[in-house]
Amino acid sequence: MGNASAIRNRVAVLLIEDGKVLLVQHEKYGRRYWLLPGGGVEYGETLEEAACREVQEETNLEITVEDLLFVSESIPPDRHRHVINYYFEGKVTGGELRVPEERVLKHAQWHWIEDLPHLTIYPTITRELLEWVQTGRIVKRSLGNRWE
Repeated sequence: MGNASAIRNRVAVLLIEDGKVLLVQHEKYGRRYWLLPGGGVEYGETLEEAACREVQEETNLEITVEDLLFVSESIPPDRHRHVINYYFEGKVTGGELRVPEERVLKHAQWHWIEDLPHLTIYPTITRELLEWVQTGRIVKRSLGNRWE
């Protein structure tokens, strides 16, 4: 349960290499799903700093963070939590892909871009990711509430 007055800011990074996107798999409440690597922003940390730290913690990769692609929110109907998701582009600059022993995080894996529609990805931004990767176009940067 989140603190009702706290908005959680989460950064996520789109990393693409050789036609593949890096995703991490989480398991919560018996559900497994994929998401872009990233995590919560700490007080006093820039979005870019948080993105580099979180990607390193989750995947052991060093990255540089590039431009902001999208913003979405995750607010469930009962409003027990409120997350603002910032999605950045990034580039891998070093490190070997390795996942830490962690309760929630299960895997980190490169997936073919064309396989994204067949995966359960949260928040539900697959359409926008594909549009950006395949055409370089961003129709809307503010994606609204994508709770699911």
